[in-house]
Amino acid sequence: FILIQARAMLAQSPKSKSEPFVLQNEFVSFEFEPVNMGLASMRDLVSNHEHINSVEGKHLLWEIAFAKGTYKYTITNNYQPCSFASLEKLPNGTTRAKLEWNRMRWWEEDNAVSVTVIIDLPPDQGLAEWRIFVENNSDYWGLWSVLFPIVNGFPQSGKYDIARPSFARGGELITAASQKISGRYPGSTWPMQLVSFSNGSNSVYLGALDSEARAKEFVVEPVEGLDDQRYPIMFDGRRHRKFEPEPGERIYIEHYANDMGVQGSDYPDHYPVLFGVYQGDWRGAARFYRPWALKQHWMQQGPLSQRIDVPESVVNTGIWIRDNWVWNGATGKPEDMNKPLLDAAKKLDVPVGFHWYRWHTPPFDNLYPHYLPAKDGFKERVGDLKENNIIVMPYINGSSADMNIPDFDKFEPHAVKDEAGGLRHHYYSDRSGRLLSMCGNQVYWQDVIEKLVDDISLKYDVSGIYVDQVAGLFHELCFDKSHLHTLGGGNYWANGNRDLLDKIKDVALKNGNDMVVTSEGATEVFFDKLDANLFWSQPSEREIPLMQMVYSGYTLFFGSPCDYTKSNNYFRYAQGQAFIDGRQNGWMDLGLFDPEHKDKVAYLKQCGQYRVNATKYLAFGQLLDLVFPSDEIKTFTDNSFGWGMYETQRTAEVPAAEA
Repeated sequence: FILIQARAMLAQSPKSKSEPFVLQNEFVSFEFEPVNMGLASMRDLVSNHEHINSVEGKHLLWEIAFAKGTYKYTITNNYQPCSFASLEKLPNGTTRAKLEWNRMRWWEEDNAVSVTVIIDLPPDQGLAEWRIFVENNSDYWGLWSVLFPIVNGFPQSGKYDIARPSFARGGELITAASQKISGRYPGSTWPMQLVSFSNGSNSVYLGALDSEARAKEFVVEPVEGLDDQRYPIMFDGRRHRKFEPEPGERIYIEHYANDMGVQGSDYPDHYPVLFGVYQGDWRGAARFYRPWALKQHWMQQGPLSQRIDVPESVVNTGIWIRDNWVWNGATGKPEDMNKPLLDAAKKLDVPVGFHWYRWHTPPFDNLYPHYLPAKDGFKERVGDLKENNIIVMPYINGSSADMNIPDFDKFEPHAVKDEAGGLRHHYYSDRSGRLLSMCGNQVYWQDVIEKLVDDISLKYDVSGIYVDQVAGLFHELCFDKSHLHTLGGGNYWANGNRDLLDKIKDVALKNGNDMVVTSEGATEVFFDKLDANLFWSQPSEREIPLMQMVYSGYTLFFGSPCDYTKSNNYFRYAQGQAFIDGRQNGWMDLGLFDPEHKDKVAYLKQCGQYRVNATKYLAFGQLLDLVFPSDEIKTFTDNSFGWGMYETQRTAEVPAAEA
C-alpha cells in the first residue's frame, strides 16, 4: 500500500503541447515554446532578468547530425512536434521535465529516430541537469553528433562578459563579447568543461559533468546578425534545402557520438549538462565546478600536499628558465657553456628549473620521435647543472611523428586518420618536418615514447622530462578501424594519453629516481599524471585565474613568459599577474640576464623568493577569491598583450597594481 501510494504521488503529469511548457522553482523559470519545445525563456527569478531574447522564427533545444560517407544532414527539435511532455516531482524535491519526440520518420524510413530530453531542476538553485537520449533506428544512417542544449537568442551580442578556460593560461574573461568562441574538450583549447556568461551580476553557467572526458565542442556565438551554418545541408520533410540557421545569437555543446557516421550509432546519454542561472560572476562558476572536479578520477591522487609521486624539487622551484643549446654565445668546455645559467641561478638565489630545447642531434621539429644521440657534451653539462641543484628538463614531443623519418612505415599504422583515411598533418614552420599526430590510444606509440624517456634517463641522468603536446593538443577525431577504439568520438584520446603518461611516470620514478614530468598547457584530465603544467601564453588583459580557482592545491602551474625587451611596467605586470595567480614564474631565455635588464631580473628574483617563502600557501593552499583594491589604481597601455597559440597581439590598457 505504501509503495502504491508513493508512486501515485510521484506520477508524471502530462502537459498540453499546444501551450508554453514551464519548468521553474524559486530561482529560475525555463519556458519552452508550444509544439516544438524550443527554449524560449530563461528568467532569473531572483532579479527578474530575462536571458533569452525573442527571435524571428523558432527557438532551438537540440540538433542531431546524421552522416554516411561524405554526406551530413541534420534535424532539430523543430523538425517534428514534441510527442509527449510531462512534469514530475521527485522525492528529493527535484522537479523533472521530460520531453519526447518518438518514432520520427526521416529520410523515407519509419521509426528512424527517437529523442528524449530529461531536465532535473533541484529546489535550491537555478542550475538544472540536462540530459538527452538519441535512439537511432536507421538501417543506413549513423549518428555524427548531438548539439545539446542549443539555445538561440542568447547571449545578446556585446552584453555579456564570457569567462572560459583557454590555452596555456588560467582562463580568459572576454568583456562585452561579440565574436565566436569555441574549443574542443578534452585538450588545451578548452581544458575544463565549463563556460559562464555575466550581465552584471546576472549570470548563466554551462558545463558538462562528464567523468569520462569524451570528445565534445563548446561553441559560443554572441554574434549580431548571425547567419553562418553549422552543417551545409538541412533535411526538411521530403526536400533538401540549403541550411537556413535559426536567427539569433546562440550557444551549444556539440557531443560527438561513439562510432560517428556508423549505421545505427546512438547517443545514450553519457553524462548530464549543468545549465541555468545564478547571481555572481565567473568566480561563482569556478565554485560550482570545483567540488565536482575534485571528485573525478584525474584527482585520484588527492591534494598536492599528500602526493608522494610529485618530486619535492618541482614543488620547491622558485624560477624557471628556458633556452636552447648555446646560451648567450658561450662555447667551449661543458662547464664554460653552462656558465650563463649558473651565473643566472646565483643571481636569483632560489631553486631553479631549466627547460632545455635543441639538446638533440636532429634539428628541432624534425625526424621525431628520433632524438638520440644527444649533442656532444650534453651528459657532462647535465651532470654539472645537477651538481648545482638545477632541475634539468629536456624537451621531447609526445604526440607528433615526422613523415620524413626512414622507418615511417612502422609508425603510419598508428597515426590519427581522418574520415577518408588521410593523415592529420600539422604545419608549424617552414623549417619543420612533415609532422602529424599519432594516436595516443596506440600501445605501439606509447611504448616508443616510454623507451625514449627510459633511454634519455639511463644515458644522460636528467632530472626531468618535458613531454610536449600531450596535454597541449586536443582530442583529434580518429577514424582508423584497426586501432580498435570507437570511431571519431568517445574517450580513447584521454584514456590513451593517460596510459602514455602513466608509462612515462613509471620510468621517472623507477629504481628510486625522482624525475619531474611536465607537459604543455594544462588539461584537467592529465593532472594526476603530471607534476606541473606549462603556461606559456603571453600576458593578457583578459587573464583570469579560472583554472587556479578550481584546481589550486591539487597541481602545479609554471611559466610567465613575456617580451623582456619591453618596458619595466609590462614585465612587472606579467610577473606580478603570474605570481598572484599562483604560478611559478619564469620560462624565459638567458638573454634576460644581460646587464640592460638588471631591474627586471631583480623583480623576477623577488617573485621567486616570495614564491619559495609562500610555498605552503601557493602550492598547497586554495585560491579562494581575488583581491579588490579599495583605492583607485593607475593604468598603463602596451601593444603586446594576448599573443598565444590562438590569439593575435593587441593593444590594451591594464591596471598597474601588479607592476
